Amino acid sequence: MTSDITAMQPASSASEVKPRRRGWSLAGFVLLNLWIVFHLLAIVSAPLSVSPSSNLERGLWMTMSPYVQILYQNNGFHFFAPNPEGSNSVRYVLEFEDGRTLEGKFPNRDISPRLLYHRYFMLSETLGALGGEARERMVRDFARQLCRDYGAERATLFLEWHELARRERILAGGSLFDDDLYQVTPLGTFTWDELSKSSNANVATTSAE
Repeated sequence: MTSDITAMQPASSASEVKPRRRGWSLAGFVLLNLWIVFHLLAIVSAPLSVSPSSNLERGLWMTMSPYVQILYQNNGFHFFAPNPEGSNSVRYVLEFEDGRTLEGKFPNRDISPRLLYHRYFMLSETLGALGGEARERMVRDFARQLCRDYGAERATLFLEWHELARRERILAGGSLFDDDLYQVTPLGTFTWDELSKSSNANVATTSAE
């Protein structure tokens, strides 16, 4: 009799524990799904807030932005859709002591691996977004590095903006590389003697026009 009672006790204890575990599992499942929905909504709020956008979309971003920025999820999704923008490239002409010249640009298709190409792309895009003294300092740094890498005596730099061709242009027979899609801005001409003085010195520039 006693052994029967003892044998029944574990089963009774298990029956009391199981409902609690199921309760916690259900609560965890619900919380996880709510967080997933919230997270996806927060990520979507970043590109939705980019103009043109409604008051609702901008309000959603204002609410979600602290969470999104802490996780660094506010990447440039608008660069890809719905209306991708153009891109910046840096063109350069290098002059050597023996009279030779070398023209090039970055980023370019010969850069590999892809991660390195992306690094060059971010450099040119950063330059395109800068202005004033910050841009001048970055241009000098580019010129200094190019002269150092190639052994050039002089470097002339240009910022090239390439506007992305719209659907209507392509349907009308246009090309992604039509001349009017490019806008070139002279950045200056720099000599190695000037650039090598100091990376922190104010380096004189001459017009590239």
